[in-house]
Amino acid sequence: MDKNILLLFLSDVKIKKVDDKIVISETDYENVAGEKTQITNESALRYLLQNFLIDKIFIFASKKVRANILNVDGKARTHLQFSLERLKKFLPDDDRYFVFEYDEDSTSEENLKSVAKMAGFIQEFVGSDKNVTLHVDLTGGMRHINMMMLELTRLLEYSGLKIGKILYSNYKGAEMPGTVEEVQNIYDLFQLMAGVEEFVNFGSVNALDIYYKDKKISAPLKKLLDAMKDFADAIKLCHYGQFSAAIINLHDAVKDFKPTDDVEDVLMATFIERIRKDYANLIFPREKDDLRVIRWCLDNDYLQQALILYTERIPEYLGEKGVIVLSAEQMKNLKRLADRDRLQPFFYLFSQIKPQGKSLDEGRKIFCKTIKNDTWSAIKAKAFNFDEWLAILNQKLAPLKLYCPDEKEFRKQLETLAAIFKDPKLLLELSSPELEPVRKILAALDEELKSKKWGNERLKILAKFFNNKMVDDDVPDYFTGSGFMKYPKALKIHELLNEGAFAVSIPKENFLSIVDKYFRIKDERNHSAHAREDFGEFRTVDRLREFMHRAIKEIEEILSAQ
Repeated sequence: MDKNILLLFLSDVKIKKVDDKIVISETDYENVAGEKTQITNESALRYLLQNFLIDKIFIFASKKVRANILNVDGKARTHLQFSLERLKKFLPDDDRYFVFEYDEDSTSEENLKSVAKMAGFIQEFVGSDKNVTLHVDLTGGMRHINMMMLELTRLLEYSGLKIGKILYSNYKGAEMPGTVEEVQNIYDLFQLMAGVEEFVNFGSVNALDIYYKDKKISAPLKKLLDAMKDFADAIKLCHYGQFSAAIINLHDAVKDFKPTDDVEDVLMATFIERIRKDYANLIFPREKDDLRVIRWCLDNDYLQQALILYTERIPEYLGEKGVIVLSAEQMKNLKRLADRDRLQPFFYLFSQIKPQGKSLDEGRKIFCKTIKNDTWSAIKAKAFNFDEWLAILNQKLAPLKLYCPDEKEFRKQLETLAAIFKDPKLLLELSSPELEPVRKILAALDEELKSKKWGNERLKILAKFFNNKMVDDDVPDYFTGSGFMKYPKALKIHELLNEGAFAVSIPKENFLSIVDKYFRIKDERNHSAHAREDFGEFRTVDRLREFMHRAIKEIEEILSAQ
């Protein structure tokens, strides 16, 4: 069963002197039937009662109406007492009235608490009932009270309460009847502002849909709103073709919007510059650009969309920009294979084409297994010699025509681990510059290491990490390694490049760096898309967002240098 409740701020009772006698001022309202009103808020209640029953009235009562005394009709009463008597003439039953004491002399912080407390009382009454509508009388109280009442109404709407009529009793003087006016359009302006803010910040049009639901709009405004909605739908669905068309469509609609004299056009005209400004990097210039789109998704908390677009579009972007170079025959064959699997050609190249040889991948396995299985044993011998260790590794790599050079940073990493084993006291000060070469390993074990007090205890944690926790594929995350391992996620593409499956128009080193980042981002996308329980490389949203921004910037800088 539908219920209706009324929220009001009680006005003081107006009096006048007639023939040396104090009487209550009375007012006619042309759209309120029956006798004249005697208190301001009465008009709103009686206006509503012409259409439906009010189940509860929530009243803000100031100190003034609670304390000041009226002497009329031979009785002494407070303004509050008189007002309640008058209201109950039209809506009997004491249980329908809830009075909240408001202190108009309190601080703004206390006033805010009053708003929150009243919201709590109303929510408690409503409970889980979905069929309650709140009506609001904005007539009573001091000048700033309207703002407070609107804020409270907005707060309750956000909590899920339906908002009905927003009323204002327009008093036109003693000689003319007043009018109870429905001023919903003023309140709706909050919805419009919230809608524009939502679109600017998140690319969503939910609030705008609510605002314009029952409004008549002009053709220019409809074109703009349709473009905004198409853009919002494209973001949610993340269909690339739809996304590209929606961006161009939004560009045209925003650029071309010229308001008519219609009130909704005039209102939107005040916001259009904000939309143009905040979307400038996405829709201007008109041509689509994948990197701009991905950056916009990152900046507006559409992280999953950014991951999907980066994974699906970066190979194509590199191909379209001429970074990946194929002969006519190679391109024809790649398109044939990609069309068969209904994939884009350069995405197919990255994801499906396998190298004929496997020297780099086999070298990676040898390198990782040597680090994982042999290094700790060599270090424990307490006579670790990096040169001897490196010579053994290069003997294993030689059949693949690969070798691990004596890289300064790599040498420091292993020699630092050997120093720790000889003297576990080095682990007592984890922030020591001496431990900088193995900082990645220590960061991964930070909480465990700090849970132990002594160096020997911390050394056991380090040993356990090598023996049990770190798997072969983790090795590149912690060790600099060799030249062919500099970009471990790009080994397959590196091999294809070596075999002549394609060429690149930028320095090979730069290309492998881009590809390595691409596959690290793709791994993160697969973690989230398949709801895997293990962690990906990036433990926080901020880290992933920052990494993707760096990846985008790297591509832009390399292409701009061509």
